[in-house]
This record gives sequence, C-alpha cells and structure tokens, in this order.
Amino acid sequence: MVNMLDPTPSNYQEMLAFVQSHPLYLLIVFGSALLVASAAYVVYQCYFSPLASFPGPFAAKVTSLWRPYMTSRGQWHRYLDELHRRHGSVVRIGPNQLSIGDPDAFRTIYRISGAFVKSSSYAVLQGSRPFDLAGERSEKIHAAQRRLVARPYSMESVVHLEPQVDRLLDDLLVKFDAFALSPNPIDLGNWFQLFAFDVIGAVSFSKPFGFVARGTDEGIFGRIERAFSSTSWLMHAPLVYKFHQKFILPYIGNFLAANDRNGYFFEFAKSEVQDRRDKGGNDKDIVGQLFQTARNKPELTDLSISFMMTSNVFAGSDTTAIGLRSIFLNLLQHPRVLAKLRAELEERKAAGQLSNPVTFHEAEACPYLQAVIYEALRVFSPVGTIPDRDVPKEGMTICGRFIPGGTVVGTSPWVIHHSPEIWGPDYEEFKPERWLGEDSSHLKRFFFTFGGGTRTCIGKNISWLEMDKLVSTLLMRYNFELVDEANITDVCSTLVFLKGLKVKITMRDA
Repeated sequence: MVNMLDPTPSNYQEMLAFVQSHPLYLLIVFGSALLVASAAYVVYQCYFSPLASFPGPFAAKVTSLWRPYMTSRGQWHRYLDELHRRHGSVVRIGPNQLSIGDPDAFRTIYRISGAFVKSSSYAVLQGSRPFDLAGERSEKIHAAQRRLVARPYSMESVVHLEPQVDRLLDDLLVKFDAFALSPNPIDLGNWFQLFAFDVIGAVSFSKPFGFVARGTDEGIFGRIERAFSSTSWLMHAPLVYKFHQKFILPYIGNFLAANDRNGYFFEFAKSEVQDRRDKGGNDKDIVGQLFQTARNKPELTDLSISFMMTSNVFAGSDTTAIGLRSIFLNLLQHPRVLAKLRAELEERKAAGQLSNPVTFHEAEACPYLQAVIYEALRVFSPVGTIPDRDVPKEGMTICGRFIPGGTVVGTSPWVIHHSPEIWGPDYEEFKPERWLGEDSSHLKRFFFTFGGGTRTCIGKNISWLEMDKLVSTLLMRYNFELVDEANITDVCSTLVFLKGLKVKITMRDA
C-alpha cells in the first residue's frame, strides 16, 4: 500500500497511479477537506468573528447570499423592521454587514462630514458612469460633481418652474373632473406617477412626456420597477453582476434589468439633452441652467448632463408618486386627520390665502399640511433599502461594542422611522401632530426619506413642491373614497412600491 503521507519524490509516481486507480479516494479526501473548512468557517463567523456578538439570522452570519435572497423576495423593508424588534438596535445581516437602528449611531454614520463612505455595493448602481451622484463612492468626486449641478435643484430655481407644474396640474384636474362624473374607480397611484413623470419632463427639458394627456405610461413604469428590483439584489451579489457584464453582455446580450438605468434610460435622456441642445429652449429649466453653467465650467460636458438627466428620468418620479400614495392612503384611512387638514385649507381659502391651484409658498404656510406630508413619509417611506456605508479604518463604537473598520453598516428608513426610542410608543400611529410640537426640529434630524448628510437627494425640492401643490389642490376640489382596500399591497425593490390604491372621486361642494 502506498503511504500517501510520505512526501518523498520517489513516491510521486506511485501516488499518482494510486489516485488514478482510486478516484473515489480523492473525492473523499477533497470532500472531507471542504467539509472541515466549511465547518471551521461557520464556527469562526458564529463565535470568533469581530461581529460574532451581534445577533441576527444564522444564514446571515455565514453567507453573503442571504441578503440578496431576502431582498429579492420583496418584503425587505418590513423584514428588517421585524429583525430589529426581535434583536434590538444592531442586527447582523451579513458576514461583514450590520443593520443599525440606534439613533446616535444613525446620526454618526450619515453626518455631514461624510467619513462613512458608500460601500462597494454602489458599483453596481454606478456601472461605467463617470458622473453619477447616486453611485459615486468618492466623497471628493461627489462633492465636486454636486457643486456643478446643484443650482437648478435649489428651491429658488425650482419655484421659478412652478408655472410649468401648474399647467400639468390643470391637465390632471381636467381628467379628474371627468372621473368625478363616473361611478367607476380609478387607480389613483398610477395617475400620481403619470403626473410626477410629466413634471420631470417639464422641469428638466420644458417638455412634458404627455403621459397625463394620454393616460398611459407606455410601459415605462414597469421597466423602471424591474430595473429597481434587479438592482436591489444585484448590489449585494456583485460577482453575479461582474460575470454578466464581462462574459454575457458583450456576447449574448443583456439579461439584467438593472442595466436599463445606464442603458435604455441613459440613451433616452441623452437624446432629450441633444434635442434640447439643437433646438434651444427655456434657460430656466434644469437642462437650460446646466448649459449655462457649462459655459463657465467646461468640465460639465453634455455627456455629464445626460448622465444627470438619466437620474431625473429614472428615479425622479417614483419617490414623489409613492409619497403621494402614502399621503392619500393615510388620510383616507384616518378621517379625523383628513377633516382637520381640510379645515386648515378651508380657513386659509376663506381668508384669501389659497389660490387655485394652490401655490408652493401658500402650501408651505399651512403647518398641518406640512405635518401630514412629513408623517405620511415617515410611516410609509418610499425608500426601503439600506444605504450602505463603510466604517472608517479606525472603527466605531455602537451601544458599547466596537465595530472594526471596513465593516459595512447602514440604516433603513423603515427602521429609523419606526423606532420607539425616537417616535415614542405610538410610533406605528399616523399622527401628524407629532411634527407640530416643540420636538419637531429634533424629529426632523431622523427624517430619512430623502437620505442624509452629503448624500441628501438632490431632487428633494422638486418632489416637495409637487406634493405641496397636488395634495392641497386635490383635497380642496374632490372627495375620495377608498375602494378594495384589502387589495392594497407594497413591494420593496429598493423603493417600496405601493400598489392598488383605487378610489372613487366626486366633486366637493363649491
């Protein structure tokens, strides 16, 4: 019998001959080695890893595949919230990943200094785009890019575009007036998105896409949702993405909807920017202002502007539409709040302080309206995923426990917005009054719908202007009745898509 443990060269040929004649033996040896290595890895992750003391599902501790799998199921936002109810402020959601619900740690991670940089998962979102505020990991590059494009997104600039929003709102009111004459319900959420997408076209290119007028999105919304869904799990399965991009995409074609952001929607935005460049137009819209900036800042190329407009087109309507759905759903489920809001609006109308349609500044002066918007976006945040950040190399301490540098940490809006430590024991209740008390400025520090720190959503002002105007104007003009409430569902695909918001509309008494 050959001594397999004898490493002397004289035995090599005999060993090779033995292995060739006994392949099962080799399989057993390698299988045993793999089993021992796997067991050692599991033991290390569960008992000796620097994150071993943090609670979480067993599968999350030992494999990076757990998170993309759970994300792909569509209820990641609610499941994360449930995990924190079960395990506390810090939950392990990967071998090197922690979900954070601690208020102080949340403030540290997303503070304005930007010490916690975006994790490598954002490479999937960015793809090959050199100009990308959402996907860019470098704080220095991001800051430089944001300075180039920030002016058109300021509230001062956005308000100058309000007349374009008013024209689209008039178009929507014509549609709703017709619906009010019919006993048939409508999908209110779909109309909100048609409106929000048209607004993006109007403020970006002075060119509404005509979705409200035609009453259809021509398949665009489904394409956006599929891209978000694909991106949500691919960001945590980077090897799948890299393999596809290197070996499948160049030879067979695209099989990942996530690529639509940097493919289909980029080409769409690029075409609109080029058309605008060729034909000229309104210097006050976003593209017009960026063209003006580019005259003095040649580093802002038409290609960079096209990348920026891709983000407008791809993600500019969904957060607003989801927010509007949440606002109306919660108002219709809470008649007391709806009556109180209408009373505020009626009082201001009687005092000559509300126009038709309501202006942004008039809506901003309605404190209860503002409280309703904040609260609706708190209880049902449009964003359901975790904006991952890397712990700096010096590490950090959370709840008395040290977390080493390089650990991926982050907080979901659904976790921080439902924290009883911040919002009190009634955190699940839709209660706009919480935003009117002395603590309101403190609470706004934990309002995370539009992100935080240096990465706050650049389109926040556009979204808020739309919500201000639409909510106040529609509530003054129509009554809404929920239909098939039991069929309302939500699906988390990075954003939390609220589906099935059907209502009957009737005109209110003048």
